[in-house]
Amino acid sequence: MTEFSRIRTFIQGYAENIAEVLGLDVTILDEQGIRVSGTGYYQDLVGLPAPEGSFFRMILQTGQPGIIYDMKKNEAECRSCKFLQQCRELATIGFPVHKREKTVGVIGLIGFSPEQKEKMVQHAEKLMTFLDHTSALIVHKLLELEEEGRLGCHLQEEVPPESGEAIYFAQLIGAETGLREVIQKANKVKNSISTVLIRGESGTGKELLARAIHCEGGRARHPFIAVNCAAIPEGLLESELFGYEGGAFTGSRREGKPGKFELAHSGTIFLDEVGDIPLSLQPKLLRVLQERTVDRVGGVKPVPVDVRVIAATHRDLEGMVREGLFREDLYYRLNVIPIRLQPLRERREDISLYIGHFLHKYGTLLQKGRLELEPPLMELLGRYDWPGNIRQLENAIEYMVNMAEDAVIGIGDVPEYLEPLAARAGTTAISRPERDEMLAAGSLEERIARYEKGVLERYLQSPEWGGDKARIADDLQISLSTLYRKLEKHQLV
Repeated sequence: MTEFSRIRTFIQGYAENIAEVLGLDVTILDEQGIRVSGTGYYQDLVGLPAPEGSFFRMILQTGQPGIIYDMKKNEAECRSCKFLQQCRELATIGFPVHKREKTVGVIGLIGFSPEQKEKMVQHAEKLMTFLDHTSALIVHKLLELEEEGRLGCHLQEEVPPESGEAIYFAQLIGAETGLREVIQKANKVKNSISTVLIRGESGTGKELLARAIHCEGGRARHPFIAVNCAAIPEGLLESELFGYEGGAFTGSRREGKPGKFELAHSGTIFLDEVGDIPLSLQPKLLRVLQERTVDRVGGVKPVPVDVRVIAATHRDLEGMVREGLFREDLYYRLNVIPIRLQPLRERREDISLYIGHFLHKYGTLLQKGRLELEPPLMELLGRYDWPGNIRQLENAIEYMVNMAEDAVIGIGDVPEYLEPLAARAGTTAISRPERDEMLAAGSLEERIARYEKGVLERYLQSPEWGGDKARIADDLQISLSTLYRKLEKHQLV
């Protein structure tokens, strides 16, 4: 049994997520050249060996990554493959998985359509970097299993329920686009003992990034304890963070209770919304950061702790310092390594990635199958500012999946709070019955022409646009001359 066979379910699930986000097919081979996972065409080939002489076999032998931009013109890498003439691949990228300098597998991205091929050609370098992260993730999982075998049943006792599911940088949506610089910075400090302060609006994924820093670093085998400082009443926060001795106050346990810092010993504590910690408790937190000891409530002896601190806040700490609401010395102890997460409105290129991910997630959970958004709706969601960021976008997609009556989700399925925005776009949107009628018959060119004419008619008929062709052209992201040509073509002028 190969190492990959022990994590087959993990690898297959991850391959499906990659395929959903990137829009490319994925296959993963073990060290014997057996496909342990696959999507699309390769899903039916899982468990079968890759052909002798094939491109992925060559990567297994050489241990070097490779790209074939055109399978028909690059036969040198494939000429020994006995299935060369039957090959349906147009382009492919292969990346080795190395564990302790040994090649133990190959990850492949494949394009079967001209559109997929073009995407691979244009983004080859980024895809290579992505596969490098994916390879590291698989190796990390293999090493986890190896460590479990060494520690046996004691391992689970060391990782309490608070640790949650392991998250890695490669799994963060936007790691190769809007989050690229954030991931690069986080990767540099993953093994540091210095305090990280993650800044960002609510819903930007601060805890997810904190978990990834923990899981990628040397403390990954130890607890990750998350504390939402804003969610715990002020009277309880001190004992929650620092623990208490038996009999310290009425209703306390006779034997006392360790606080979150003690529970996170050897691991990481994540102080979410650290800006909400009361001024009265800030000196005690400062002492923990400086002395690495905890004073329990009612205790007389400091308790030493070895813990990595990652804090997060959406508040303006600098303004709070000026107003006397946050200690300046604590601010500097927390702000050693600042990392800022941009809101979605500042990294709109990631919105479509999140939409694809959440459509797959809730389509599966709600047994709705494969779903997609109508182009006008996708454009609408891409223009929206998402003040609640990723959390709000996820909730919106979950709502729309619940409302969906077929495989295509339209503007009529949006949540109520998006209806004013949808009403504005609704003048250009086409209802599902109208769309079906427009696309019902004729050649592809005829169907597209009817659909295009319907969109233009709605702009011209809308009181909001008032026939202002310059504004219409700007909203459609075409030139004014192009708009006039299309209007003339459809006899709308």
